[in-house]
Amino acid sequence: MASRKPAKKKQPQGHPARREGASSVPFETEVRQALQPFKSSLFRHFQEEGHPASETRAAIEGLTTLLTVHAQRRNLVDVTTLDAKALGEQLGHLSSLGEEVAVASASILKHYLTFLGTTANFGGSVDDFRQTFEFLSRMAGDSPIVAPFMEDEDANAALESMPFVFAARELLAWVGEGQPTSPSGVLTGQTLQDAASALGLLVTVDENATPSDSSSWEPEDGTVVSSLAEIPRLSAYWDALIGTAMLTYQAPNATPTATLAEALQSSTGPGARLVKELIAEVLFSHVLINTLDTPEKATIAEMTAGVLSNAASSTAPRTEFALQVPSTDDLPEEQHHLIASLEVVIPQVESLLRSFEREGLVVIDEHITVPVVLRTALERALAKVSDHVLDNGSDAVAENNDQA
Repeated sequence: MASRKPAKKKQPQGHPARREGASSVPFETEVRQALQPFKSSLFRHFQEEGHPASETRAAIEGLTTLLTVHAQRRNLVDVTTLDAKALGEQLGHLSSLGEEVAVASASILKHYLTFLGTTANFGGSVDDFRQTFEFLSRMAGDSPIVAPFMEDEDANAALESMPFVFAARELLAWVGEGQPTSPSGVLTGQTLQDAASALGLLVTVDENATPSDSSSWEPEDGTVVSSLAEIPRLSAYWDALIGTAMLTYQAPNATPTATLAEALQSSTGPGARLVKELIAEVLFSHVLINTLDTPEKATIAEMTAGVLSNAASSTAPRTEFALQVPSTDDLPEEQHHLIASLEVVIPQVESLLRSFEREGLVVIDEHITVPVVLRTALERALAKVSDHVLDNGSDAVAENNDQA
């Protein structure tokens, strides 16, 4: 009887993505290799919540895929940092596949960012980490905002004393039975000047004037403006009245919606509370989105949104720290290069916060806080801002695909 030769033992070759030429996915091999030094500690970090090993391995594999796509969007392999713009595009695309997909992906990336921070492996600046963490928190539905329950009676009483409610009522009173607007519902000419006056803004409208490069929240008396966009405070309130359907456009006039107008004027009842919270929501989102869309001001909008989010949390930021430009003594030497940009950004963040303070949307004293009654409105507004970022990211992806 012939004897059988023992089969040759197959030599282990490791994960195919770590073998040269094994993966056809751009950057996948490089990402896996870059993650290799973190493998053990990363596994422990992902398993801290008591998940079985199989789920942990699946989560890390999902992370690897996300980081591979992230590297493709950046055209760079760097697993110690995350690029905010690329994240917006990436999560925007995932949102088109389903909201739960984007939320789950943001949660994994946030968990990984936490790992980088707690193990001192994050390669960016402190500000980079904070902004990315806040963005991923919002995308993952992990908002730090604390909004305790308030009875309608208490909420209405708190809202009655807020400047933004008074201003909205004044503007609505000016509209009266209706006011003429452009075909798109925008105030122009003498009507614009009268609307500004209703809010106590004494400006002169000259549609032939050269538009100003920068407009303060409330232009000084006598300022010459050419359009509604140059009167930020009025623009925000007009958007709030239109955005809440308080006003509807019926050519050639913008006219009040009777039931909502009555609710705004009322100091009692659930409708009175809701309509005022909706106005606050639009004011928050209008200012942040307009700033976000202004060239070179995206960082200002993102930082302001972060401060607002913390101001509505259980640990409101101290004003002296949140609005102070750090010195060389406050930052490690490798981050001293950030000071020049912070000297420009932080005063503009304070300017936006002071605008919100002017309307009663924010309180700035020893700490920066958002009134409890407005915290739900702020949370919805920040979600709008995040959706706006994602929509722009999706548009950019589609445009790139069209050009490819």
